[in-house]
Amino acid sequence: MTPLLITFSSLFLLATGAPNPDPNPVDANTITPAPTLPPTPTHPLSPRQVAGASGTPILSTLTFPYTALPSQVYPFNVLRGPQSGYNQCGPANASATANCQTLVFNNASDFCLWGSPDPNGSIGDVEAKVVTYCTNPQWGGRPIPDGAIHGLQFMRTSAYIQIVGFIDNSALSLASTETGGELDPHGADLQGNPLGGVVYSLDEAFRDGSEPGQVHNWNLFVGSSVFCLKACFNNVTSPDYCENRYDLVGCNFNMPNAAPNGTFQACEGDLQTPVGTYVSAGQTLTWSMPDPLTTDPPYTPVVPSSSNCQTFQSGGLFTGGASSPANSGSSSASNANPSQTSGALAVRGSLFCVSVIVFGVGMVGGGVIVVV
Repeated sequence: MTPLLITFSSLFLLATGAPNPDPNPVDANTITPAPTLPPTPTHPLSPRQVAGASGTPILSTLTFPYTALPSQVYPFNVLRGPQSGYNQCGPANASATANCQTLVFNNASDFCLWGSPDPNGSIGDVEAKVVTYCTNPQWGGRPIPDGAIHGLQFMRTSAYIQIVGFIDNSALSLASTETGGELDPHGADLQGNPLGGVVYSLDEAFRDGSEPGQVHNWNLFVGSSVFCLKACFNNVTSPDYCENRYDLVGCNFNMPNAAPNGTFQACEGDLQTPVGTYVSAGQTLTWSMPDPLTTDPPYTPVVPSSSNCQTFQSGGLFTGGASSPANSGSSSASNANPSQTSGALAVRGSLFCVSVIVFGVGMVGGGVIVVV
């Protein structure tokens, strides 16, 4: 798709973040690592598994316990398959060249993002083969370098968890000028981007005993040094808060927020209005995004309210452990450390000020435009 450059009339940031302290924290040392078998196709290809035929695997409907993932979720040589990476990851496979395609998203300090497997990549070129970059080596991805994340905001709601932040493109092997795009488990052929990519979480809404549980509905935008990731609870299907049909309007419409750069926060939040839904003259209306998108959407997204926000020193946030990171003046619960599993240090240094920089972020034609 040819990128369209559009400046949206209303400037918004990415998202609002928030924790819900877990009464039953999980010790990362008790988590059983996924098997580390060679990433070679292990499932026979049925003759009926061809494009459009009955039985063609649909990524969002495939279910696997974290400890019983196959070496490849999509080894089938149909449609765009087989996938390029592997799904059996774990700490033994964590390295700068890992090709893990199992993403784990837990909280403000423990998460992975999709990034390019190739240097100076473009999401439009590598969306089917993106790999994980993680703050925690437990999940077997490529490490997010120290100092690469400059601020983030995590939000936990009654229907989804969400994180948005500011990151160097180079930390995800993206070209410095790369404007990015959307990744989700759907796509035109329902095989997802990345192909065979699956998502898991230790959040209480997903957790499978002491192991991460599978997230079936999610989406992520990355590019222009920003990212936003949402994991929708499996038991909430209507409305669809992880709608994937509005990929050209980016984070500010799909995950409306007021996240400030240079600050590390975790909050509880209200539910957003589903993307494409808005109120005008007292009527609730639905906007369907045209492709190509040649005009601004007819509404300004409403940023959901947040509460119980905690602001963390970046070093304390990413080192994990039982001690609480220093609080920078916001409200604080007694259990102030949002991390339930140890994480690699992704951001260092102290926060010397809380300054709000408002960006307009629009994903158009698979790209993000950031307007200061």
